[in-house]
Amino acid sequence: MLLTGGAGTRMGREKSGVMLGEFSLVDHVLMGLPSGVEVILVGPELRRPPRPVTCTRESPQGGGPVAGLAAGLDLVATEIVGVIATDMPFAGGLLEALAHSIPPGSDALIPVDATGHLQPLCAAYRVTALRTALLALGALPGTSMRSLLAHLVVAEATCTALDAPFDKESLFDIDTPSDLDRSRAIMHERKGRSHE
Repeated sequence: MLLTGGAGTRMGREKSGVMLGEFSLVDHVLMGLPSGVEVILVGPELRRPPRPVTCTRESPQGGGPVAGLAAGLDLVATEIVGVIATDMPFAGGLLEALAHSIPPGSDALIPVDATGHLQPLCAAYRVTALRTALLALGALPGTSMRSLLAHLVVAEATCTALDAPFDKESLFDIDTPSDLDRSRAIMHERKGRSHE
């Protein structure tokens, strides 16, 4: 599930259409997701997505990530769902490893970024537990992810705990123009490493 409906207040525009190199942020995320996996996009429909997606919208539009999760879950038919936000262009490759690594007894597996913070918008969730938590919250527009996580048993994933280890750059999220500048530098550094 890809959440793209954020207003991008600190960026000054909707983030999904922001360009990073030759592609938009949303296209970077879509291209980074495992092939052959159905993608539910919560947000405005894309004109030419780089892969098939099923689109839906949160209600009301702009209701925040928890409302977006609820809207997307209406279309989920699997036991586990990977969730990612459009402002995390380097994180798509983590979702498959997260989805296959949720420990028994946990409702979610959420990676910890370089600053020690959980990144719940790049995580894997057990669908039944997520639906139960959403029901417990009641009114969803404007509800914080922190409030949602309080209703879940959360396991944390560090960069060495997964079969597919991630580096500190993988979880970099883009909220401001300066973040976008940093992401461009990360992209160039990664291209350089891939040619070594």
